Amino acid sequence: MVRLGQINAKRPVPSPNANSDATADLSSPPNVPEANHGVDITADAENSQKTAWPDVAIVMCAYNESEYIDAKLSNILSLDYPEGRLHLYIACDGCTDDTADKIRLWIPKLKLAQITLTLLDEPSNLGKLRRLNQVMALAQQAYPFAALTDVSALISIDALKQGIAAFQYPSIGAITSQYLLANPEQGEEQYWSWQNKIRQSESSLGNVMGGSGAFYMMRTALFKPLPTDTINDDFMLPMSIIEQGYQVQLNQNINSVEIAPTSGEQDQKRRERIGAGNLQQLIRCRFLLRPKLFTSAWVFASGKGLRTLMPFILILFAITSLLLALQGSPIATTAVLLQILGYGLALAPEWGYDNRYLNKMNYLFRGYTSSLTGMLSYMRGEFHDGWKKEQKLEQYQSGVTLTLKRLFDLVLSSIGLLITLPIWPFIAFAIKLETPGPIFFRQLRVGQIHNDHVELFHMIKFRSMGQYAEKETGAVWAAKNDARVTKVGHFLRKTRLDELPQFINVIKGDMSLIGPRPERPEFCGNLQNALPYYAERTAGLKPGITGLAQVNAGYDTSLDDVKNKLLYDHAYSAALSSPFQWLNMDLRIIFKTIYIMIAGRGQ
Repeated sequence: MVRLGQINAKRPVPSPNANSDATADLSSPPNVPEANHGVDITADAENSQKTAWPDVAIVMCAYNESEYIDAKLSNILSLDYPEGRLHLYIACDGCTDDTADKIRLWIPKLKLAQITLTLLDEPSNLGKLRRLNQVMALAQQAYPFAALTDVSALISIDALKQGIAAFQYPSIGAITSQYLLANPEQGEEQYWSWQNKIRQSESSLGNVMGGSGAFYMMRTALFKPLPTDTINDDFMLPMSIIEQGYQVQLNQNINSVEIAPTSGEQDQKRRERIGAGNLQQLIRCRFLLRPKLFTSAWVFASGKGLRTLMPFILILFAITSLLLALQGSPIATTAVLLQILGYGLALAPEWGYDNRYLNKMNYLFRGYTSSLTGMLSYMRGEFHDGWKKEQKLEQYQSGVTLTLKRLFDLVLSSIGLLITLPIWPFIAFAIKLETPGPIFFRQLRVGQIHNDHVELFHMIKFRSMGQYAEKETGAVWAAKNDARVTKVGHFLRKTRLDELPQFINVIKGDMSLIGPRPERPEFCGNLQNALPYYAERTAGLKPGITGLAQVNAGYDTSLDDVKNKLLYDHAYSAALSSPFQWLNMDLRIIFKTIYIMIAGRGQ
C-alpha cells in the first residue's frame, strides 16, 4: 500500500548550474565507455539557483480516461517547477466519454499556473503509438525535454527537477522512475518489488532496459518516431536512445504511483500485450549485438530475453521430462511429479484457496501463461496494428481461452457424435413412424457477432414438430403443451436428444458446445429494440448447444424469459476472460446438462 506522502522525492535537487549540459550538442553521442555508464544521478549537489530551468513538455495520450483525468491534472498543477516553463500536450485518441470536456474545464487553472495546454481531441481511435508520434513531433520542435506519463499515474512533486538535474550529464538521454501501485494484489506487489530492484541493478550496470510508461523523461532531440505496429512504446522509445549511444537511467527518488485498480482480466490483457511486445523486442533490438554495447546486451538477454523465452523453456522441460519418465528414468519421473505438484499449487487460488504464497505462485503462473498467449497472438499477426485500447469484440477472451475452448469443442463433440450415432437410426425411425417429412430440421440462426459483420448459419436438429408446423403462424415462440410438438418430439425435447445433430454444427465451427442459445434472425431485431445489449450476447462468442442460460431456464415463451436468459448469457461471457474461470464454468454446465438429459427435465 502506498501512502500519499510516498510520492514525494526523498532528497531536494537544486537547479542546474550555468555550465550544465542540459541543452548539449547532440549531433554525436558522448564518447563514454559503456563500462562507466552507471552514473549516480540522485546525489546532492550545490549548483547555482540563479539559472533558469529549461522548458519541459509533458506528454500524455488518453483514451476514455474520464475517471482519472481530474486527479492527473491536479497532480500536474502541484508539480514543483518554475512558472511558465511547463507545456502540457494531451492527445485524446477517439475518446467516447467526456475526457476532453473535463480537460477543457481545467484550462483556467492551467492558465493561472502559467502552464500552456495543447489538446488534440481526435475523433478516430488510431492507437497510442500514432498519437504519441504525432504529439512528440510537436514537442520536439519547441522544447528540449519531454516528460511522458500515463493519465492514471501520479508522480512525485519534484519529479521534473529530479529529472532535469540528471540531464546535466551529457551521456544521459533519458531517465525513468520507480513504479509503485496504490492498491496492489499480493502477487502483483511482490512482482513490482522485484522488478524495481532489477531496474536499479540494470541502471547501476549502465542502462535500464526500457522505461516506465507511468513516467519517464527524455531529450526531445533524440526522439525518433516508432513504427506504428510497436506494442510496448515505453520500452522501445528508451531503447532507441540507447541505440543512439546515450544512457537510460533510473532515478530512485522519482516515484510514479498507479492509482487505477487492476482487475484480473485487465492484468491478464496487460501481460498478454507485454508478452507480445517482448517477442517483438527480441527481434527489433538486434542493435545490442554491437561489441560496444556488450554490457547492455547481457543485461537485456539475462532479463527481458530470458523472461520472454521462459514459457517455451518450461513447456520444453515438461515434454522432455515426460518423455524420459515414460522410458523409466526415476529422475525424470520425480521432475514430472514435482511439476504436477507445483502447477497444482499455483492453480489452487483459482479454485478458492486463499494463501499468500499460493497467490504469488498463481500470479507468476498466470503471468507466464498470459505472456505465452500474447506471443502466440503476435505470431498469428494479431498485433499488426500495434496496441490499441479499443479492441475487437472477440478480444475480451484470452487467447488461451479461445484456443482451449475450440479444442474442447472439437474433442468432446467428436466423442459425443461417436457415442450417440448408434441411437440415431432409432430416433429417425420413430420420427418417420409418427409423421411424414424429413428427419432433420434445418433453420437459419444468428451466430457469432464481429465488429464488422454477423455470422448466419443453418442449425441442424432432429425434427420435433409436424412437417408444416409454422406454415400458418410463422415464427412464434414455443409454449407449454405446444400442439405443434409431436409425441416423439416431446420425448426428444425432454431428453435434449433433438439437439444431437448440432455436434455437426460445432465441428464445422458454426457453434460451440457451450454458449448462448442461437436465436432466429426474425426475433433478433425486435429483441434488440426491447432489450439493451441483447445482440452483444454473442459478441465474439459462438452460440452453444447448451449453456448457462439453457441449464437454468427453459424455452423462451415471453420477453421476460428472454430477459432472464440474457443475464445468464452475459455472466457466461464474463467468465471467458480467464481460462481457469472458463474451464470451471464449462465443466459445471456439462455435468448439469447430462443430469437434465438423464432426468428428462428438458423442455
